[in-house]
Amino acid sequence: MACDISEPARQTYRENYGVEPLGDVTQIDPQTIEPYDVLCAGFPCQPFSQCGFHKGFDDERGTMFFHIMKFVRGNRPKVVILENVQALLNHDGGETFRRISRELSGAGYAVAHSVLKCSDYGIPQMRKRLFIVAVLSADPLAAHIEKVLDMREFKKTITLSDYLGKNFAKSTAYTLRCGGKGSPIDDRHNWDGYYVDGKEYRLTVEDALKLQGFEADFVLCGGQGDKWHQLGNTIPTVFTDMIGRNLQKFMAA
Repeated sequence: MACDISEPARQTYRENYGVEPLGDVTQIDPQTIEPYDVLCAGFPCQPFSQCGFHKGFDDERGTMFFHIMKFVRGNRPKVVILENVQALLNHDGGETFRRISRELSGAGYAVAHSVLKCSDYGIPQMRKRLFIVAVLSADPLAAHIEKVLDMREFKKTITLSDYLGKNFAKSTAYTLRCGGKGSPIDDRHNWDGYYVDGKEYRLTVEDALKLQGFEADFVLCGGQGDKWHQLGNTIPTVFTDMIGRNLQKFMAA
């Protein structure tokens, strides 16, 4: 099952995965979903982001976490994988993260977390993301939960020039974002403008797809604005690939 409130994002699911996503997660009854082992969710980062107003659970988007918890409690998947911005760890003096951990542990899960950075694992982008992994305490996998987020074997570095095949002045790309596109190249809000061979260059959709780990044949649906919005919101595929590989390894242990 997949769900997304954005119609262009749902179109992208259909085109690439042959999945018909559901819509507004707040309107889905967990009891209508067939049994599953792994729940993956990214709840809106703006309430916790350094770029936002840091409202956390006071922002209606921040409450999306509690809609995720209704699936955790209602469906009892073996594994829950959550993603957000690194700033979530320190929001409200760390209380927001402690609340999330308490909700998961109170539902019967062992909890671990780690901050992962793209440029450490073969994608030259500054993007950092917080991953929270929760495993049912009674499941044998819970004994390996810290190892699920141990990514040392996947370490790999590459320059932006080698990765995109152009002579970039920077060795690592800025974090791709939803807003601020087209800002002056020397402005602090700039993230898509670079110097290549001494001239200004703007990332293309194709560049950004690769910087988020997607293959060239991956299809983004919607208009140009919709495509950039999806690219700014997505989880780089290298992260989910590594976590998935570790889950397979330790589930089989």
